[in-house]
Amino acid sequence: MARGGINIRASLYCPDDHFRGLRPVVILCHGIPGSRPDPSDSGYVSLAQEIVSEGFCCTVFNFRGCGESGGNIDMRGWFDDLSVVFRKVYNTPGIDPSSIHCIAFSAGGAIASRFASFEKKIQSVLLMATPQNFSDILPDDPRLLREHFRQIGVIRDADFPPDLEGWYADFLALSPERSLPFISPRKVSIVHGEKDETVPPEHARLLFESACHPKKITMLEGATHQLRKDPRTAGIIRDWLNEVR
Repeated sequence: MARGGINIRASLYCPDDHFRGLRPVVILCHGIPGSRPDPSDSGYVSLAQEIVSEGFCCTVFNFRGCGESGGNIDMRGWFDDLSVVFRKVYNTPGIDPSSIHCIAFSAGGAIASRFASFEKKIQSVLLMATPQNFSDILPDDPRLLREHFRQIGVIRDADFPPDLEGWYADFLALSPERSLPFISPRKVSIVHGEKDETVPPEHARLLFESACHPKKITMLEGATHQLRKDPRTAGIIRDWLNEVR
């Protein structure tokens, strides 16, 4: 898929028999990478397999600047990326357009919250280690953030961003607590590690307070920020899928 000349890499995984009827689907949204890619890390594929085992299709994709997608990391662009992935999924044969769900991690959760507040065809949102704001977790100097992103390879072009202050402001403007009330009456679940070293656990409680019913919150004892790698995450996702199917 391409958006504005930027190629967005996406894969759709489905049960073997999904063409026998319409299948619900999950769109998985990743967060901001913490380091350069590890070739031995399969990423979100193992979670996609868990989702497929529950009878759902699952779309795994890379936001711009990440993985095999083109471009550079940019929060306004990430919103556009999710929009184009959603439309592609919505129009895919064999997918039930009335049962599309988002499971999103960290900054991907901030994007998914905002997108679902506008796109009413998203039927539920499961937020994993999602920040309530970015001012608590980003450096105060946008030049430091730009340099970090260059070092880990999510800013690839020497002249990016063309407007440093505007690019940085787009991170600070992401505020899931303002988006969550508009997702109701669709289900929202918030999962956070009690030992999250990147996004303070208090963010989860603030998000829960801002969301309207139906909502739930799960604080995972001893869990750190990378919930994708926590062995309890697969079970949490299975339970969530059984609730929303």
